[in-house]
Amino acid sequence: MSGKVKCFNDIDTIYEKNLVTVCLKRQREYIADPDGEPKAESPREIYELLKAIYDLLSDDQEHLVMLVLSVGNEVSGYKVIASGTQTSGTGDAKIIFRNALMLGAAKIVLAHNHPSGSLKPSAQDIAFTEKIIEVGRTLSLPLVDHVIYTNKGYLSMRAENACRFEPFV
Repeated sequence: MSGKVKCFNDIDTIYEKNLVTVCLKRQREYIADPDGEPKAESPREIYELLKAIYDLLSDDQEHLVMLVLSVGNEVSGYKVIASGTQTSGTGDAKIIFRNALMLGAAKIVLAHNHPSGSLKPSAQDIAFTEKIIEVGRTLSLPLVDHVIYTNKGYLSMRAENACRFEPFV
């Protein structure tokens, strides 16, 4: 097989693709818990992880990022789901949950940046988040927070009660 995962008739599968974005940088300054897996048990811990991820992305456009969490809230990886324009970005529930399932997520956290620096969620942000929460309920794969990221701070939509999130347990 020469290191590649194959499916029927020697057709390469999606698992063969090199998902560079799946692995978190494992340097001490980038993880919340240097003695173990990075944890995402609070908006602050999520923000600290996001700093390392968004540092790798251009800050002049929106990027939607998904953190993959275990049952114990350990972050096993992330995926940049979509990149948009300076003022908007779109995400697709199918792409989010396909990646979450492929990466073995028990829960997910979404984040997107606002290049403008505004921490206020738009009506579109809230509607999109509610849609993802609902799909996650159907799949038993909960969205536990959606964080708006800027270079100067963050807003946890969960902490602000902007949406009806599943429990973070």
